Amino acid sequence: MTMLDVSHGRGGAGNITPDNTQYVDGEILRQGTPGSHGDGAFSTGRGGAANIADADKPPAPMRADEEVIPQEATRPSAEGDFHTGRGGAANVHLGPEHQKHSKVTDAAQPSATTHGKQGLADKLKNKMMGVFKK
Repeated sequence: MTMLDVSHGRGGAGNITPDNTQYVDGEILRQGTPGSHGDGAFSTGRGGAANIADADKPPAPMRADEEVIPQEATRPSAEGDFHTGRGGAANVHLGPEHQKHSKVTDAAQPSATTHGKQGLADKLKNKMMGVFKK
């Protein structure tokens, strides 16, 4: 395979280097014979009622086309622990095996710093909501 010059970055001659990576299209698409299959309405364009053909035919129990998912488009499952951001504990997603505690029970218990006390913002909110309830 010949190596093509590709750009890696925002610009500048230093970002243009030979690259022998085989780039593939990982898009999920539908394949099938174009046109009417006799199985109901189908779209012939990007949108609009004029692009719908066979609208008067009832739908078939099974589709005549199929979804094709290239191997390049598959990813490992995200069921386990993973990190979603640049850093910090707030960007860590814990999988089901680490979520043994119910969030409802954790939120229902007052924290050690509040001991059930109400802050100024909560007092103002309750006062404002009380005005609207009358």
